[in-house]
Amino acid sequence: MKRALLLASLALSEAAFADGINQIWQDSSLKWNFRYRLEQVQPDGPLEDALASTLRSRLTVNTGKWTLASNQSISALIEADHVAVIGGETYNNTVNGLSKYATIADPDGLDLNQAALLFKAGDSSQITLGRQRLNFGDQRFIGSVGWRQNEQTFDGIRLTQSFGSAVQLDLASLHNANRVFGPDGTNADLHGRFNLAQAQWMVKPEHVLQGYFYDLDFDSLIARSSSTSGLDYKGAAQGFKWQLALANQQDAHLAPTNYNVSYQRMELSYPLGKVTVKGIAERLGSDGKVAFQTPFATLHAFNGFADMFLTTPVNGLREHAVQLAFPLLKTKATVSWHRFNSDYADIHYGNEIGATLAYEVNPQWQLLGKVAFYQADKFQADTRKFWWMVTYQP
Repeated sequence: MKRALLLASLALSEAAFADGINQIWQDSSLKWNFRYRLEQVQPDGPLEDALASTLRSRLTVNTGKWTLASNQSISALIEADHVAVIGGETYNNTVNGLSKYATIADPDGLDLNQAALLFKAGDSSQITLGRQRLNFGDQRFIGSVGWRQNEQTFDGIRLTQSFGSAVQLDLASLHNANRVFGPDGTNADLHGRFNLAQAQWMVKPEHVLQGYFYDLDFDSLIARSSSTSGLDYKGAAQGFKWQLALANQQDAHLAPTNYNVSYQRMELSYPLGKVTVKGIAERLGSDGKVAFQTPFATLHAFNGFADMFLTTPVNGLREHAVQLAFPLLKTKATVSWHRFNSDYADIHYGNEIGATLAYEVNPQWQLLGKVAFYQADKFQADTRKFWWMVTYQP
């Protein structure tokens, strides 16, 4: 009798297992994404003009959920990117050795962009384990650098916990950053121990407050080991939208220099008819020896499209910018002007003018054109950059 009960139990377990596998398979999804980009860089000085013609093909697989208990489940995510050069390779992609050309950081190759297990523990908690995309806040400190063809992703564990609809806590413990310079080469990875914490409180839908603490302990980039804490407030009223942010950064772990520098950002926008005007003032502080750094930021979204300030100069950075956003026929257009100065020693670095033109043909096809003109004074060299991009999502 006991043997019969055991066999029956095993049969039910096998049936449940088979049903679970079948459900995961049926609920799985597969998505493709293709992005072609032509990028040209024209610098004054010794470097030759660079031209990169690249196609990124992305495959994303999300499995169905394996139900563990009520409101508890496990699923998996796998995402691969392949970057191919279309035509000749006349640019320095950081690993091809073509140093006579200006740099365009889009190396070719196949990369495992994401590979993670997702544990759902109730309606308000999720744990993600493995390689994953992280975008914290506006990506000023932690982001995926989605503008580049090979994204930045991170290896580790992340906990997202909601407390009602107004409060969310994000915690992550990471041991590696898979950088945009990969998948090959010495700069493809940054190893260390990176502990991130962010809390968000939606006071009202138009008023959001974030607090964060980022502790970065690098194995090789020791000079960048630091702890950063700050607050970010975004609000809106009477058509105005604004952002106020401040942070403090100090040396940590084995960083060779003691320092304590600050960060501030103020942003205000208002629609004037069909034109939205935005003003930006940002400061990355310096003591004359060390400047505020953001090594994991989505940097292309800040301080101008020409990417002159991917590393904050030793004397820091102060930016004042004005942006106009408006519809142009069937497109969305922006024009911006930027003035860059040092935070320490009163140095005028240069100015930049940038513009974008975006057109959505339909939900599958999007077109983007972009230009940036950097005029140097006492930092870098005059540089012109041009982009033309087509994105297709089947």
